[in-house]
Amino acid sequence: MKAVIKIFLVMLFIQACTVFEKDERLLNQHRKANGEEIKILYVGLGATTDDVIQVRKSKPDTLLWVSEKYNYLKSSELVGDTSLRMILSDTGYHNYNNKIDTIFVNIK
Repeated sequence: MKAVIKIFLVMLFIQACTVFEKDERLLNQHRKANGEEIKILYVGLGATTDDVIQVRKSKPDTLLWVSEKYNYLKSSELVGDTSLRMILSDTGYHNYNNKIDTIFVNIK
């Protein structure tokens, strides 16, 4: 009987750990002249944390920039091989102005 309870508790624990899975959505990606990829991702981290937009580069996978302030990528483009220009906005219901910002990220 104790073994059944232990198995049940382990299964319950495993289920609880996977309830809030990380949701990553690729918004856009760019390739530098050297073949390195720059990815812009929308990352939902669950009910207890804010969703974020991240900029990552591959080889090795490196986080370059992250923001909780924005949730919408209007456009993005490489500026040479050194910068990424993004036009971002927050479309949340609490932000009535929906101000659009231009952000430059160093991608060296």
